[in-house]
Formats: sequence, structure tokens, C-alpha cells
Amino acid sequence: MKHFIIDFETIGQNSRLVPAIDCSYTTFEWDRFTSNNPYSLRELVEHAQQAKFDIKDQMGNHGCEFSDRDLQWWLDQPPELRRNMKPNPELDLTAAQFIDKLIGYLQREGEIQYWWSRSNSFDPVILDRIASNAGKLDQLGAYLKWWSVRDTRTYIDAKFDFNVPGKKNGFVPVSNIKKWEYNFNAHDSKHDIAADILRLQTIVRAEADLEQIEI
Repeated sequence: MKHFIIDFETIGQNSRLVPAIDCSYTTFEWDRFTSNNPYSLRELVEHAQQAKFDIKDQMGNHGCEFSDRDLQWWLDQPPELRRNMKPNPELDLTAAQFIDKLIGYLQREGEIQYWWSRSNSFDPVILDRIASNAGKLDQLGAYLKWWSVRDTRTYIDAKFDFNVPGKKNGFVPVSNIKKWEYNFNAHDSKHDIAADILRLQTIVRAEADLEQIEI
């Protein structure tokens, strides 16, 4: 059975108010973690779905807001990370359009055993809010059950017994750190979900005493 993972990029940190910039999501199979064909960063990024949001629509029609400090954080990032903040009539989706696209994807993927995010007090709350605004909460809930959501950050920390100093839940999931730093784009939602899938995979393979994968 498949798992699902989702990540929003937003302007700000208040999950009940922030406008979403974009959202990436994909499914994965837990059994592949210990197979002879484990996931790679490239495969996961290539297969991830991404939706770009109409920020103006969220501000004007759904009460979203952000502070000057929230905006400045993004303005300080490299241009390639800010590209989805710019309006694009050909790509920008309203809440209803996004939820319809997501539900269509989930219908094609089939039953979801668990769905994952990095902190269940953030992404699932945003998803719930957007679905509610679109009047599609029940339809979405038919595929993403409220009781089946899991938090990658907690899973990783628990496996490390909550006792490893530093950014334990954001560890580099391959042995070649320089290669990872060259290929991985932080704050890119496609890369962020791919990285967390690889972190889960790395832990599962280590527990099974299997070799780690490269990018």
C-alpha cells in the first residue's frame, strides 16, 4: 500500500493565516526502502507533483496575511527559490483548483496507508484550511484520513532516541555530503519531500543492515 507526503512553502509560519506559495506532494512505497531498487533523490524529485498558488487570491478572498518580516525572509533567498512567488496566470491555482488537482492525483494513486508531513501542526493544518475554503474537506478526507497522518520529524527523532545533538531530523541521507549539498535545494518543496523520504529510507535500511544509497 502507498504512502503520501506533502510540503507547503508559505510566507510566514502561522498555519491558520499564511498564504501558500506552492505545494509539492508524491506517493512512495515503504517496501522499496529495503529492496534492491531503493529511491534516489533524482527519481523522487522528478516524480513529485507541484502546484503553484495564486497568492493574491488567498489574500483577497480567504483572509490570508503575512508580515514584512515574513516577506523579507523570502526576499533574502536566492532568485531561483523566489520564482514561485511571482504571479503567473498560466500556473496560479485557487484553493478549489488546487484541491481538485490533488484529489484527482489521489484517485489515480489508489488507497493511502499513511500520509506524512514535516510537523503535523503546520502542513496538515494548511491543507485542512485550503480544503475547507474550497468546500472539499470531506472529499479530501476520503483519501487522506485524519487518523493516518504521520510526522517525519518525530519519526526520525524517535529513531535517534531524541538524543542526538544538532539538526538530527534534517540529517544528510547519503554518505557523500558534498554531493548532497551540490544537488539538494533547501526550501524547494520538491526537494524537501524527497529529502524526507530518503531520510526515512536511510533509517529503515540501516535497521535492516543494508547499504546506503547515493544520489
